[in-house]
Amino acid sequence: MHIEAELDETHAERLLTLQQRMNKSVSEIIADLIDANWNQTPDAQIANDVSPIYQAFEAAGLIGCIATGEQLSANYKEKLDFSNKTGMTES
Repeated sequence: MHIEAELDETHAERLLTLQQRMNKSVSEIIADLIDANWNQTPDAQIANDVSPIYQAFEAAGLIGCIATGEQLSANYKEKLDFSNKTGMTES
């Protein structure tokens, strides 16, 4: 699709700044902005059927699973690898 647009000075400067910062073409920047806006609409969220909370947890690496037939709540320390644990230290 071919789009021709006339921007005011402020938005023209912002577009040029985005081009320089992101090292992308105008077409790529517009596509990114459309996608960002699209994903924020209620219809898109329903279509994606993924809650924002789930997306945030997934982005933080907090979503996962393991295969085990045992009582994980009773013996999780034996089954999970905590070698990459950060933040808290044992005293």
